[in-house]
Amino acid sequence: MKQNMSQKIKVLLVDDHPLVREGLANLIGQQADLQICGEADNEPQALEIIRTDQPHIAIVDISLESGSGIELIKSIR
Repeated sequence: MKQNMSQKIKVLLVDDHPLVREGLANLIGQQADLQICGEADNEPQALEIIRTDQPHIAIVDISLESGSGIELIKSIR
């Protein structure tokens, strides 16, 4: 994915564990070319963020408390 150097890559984090999301957000926030555009702990939240913020990439936990990360990825595609 080729990005304009002034435009950051928008990242969506989807994980049902707040501590994991916080850790990933801190690591991603240290990268000059990345920014967190949203965090979700379930499928409906993630899909809403995708509709409104249009992230470039999503980091998705395979096993969510309220569903499957695999199914979410299928829905995103």
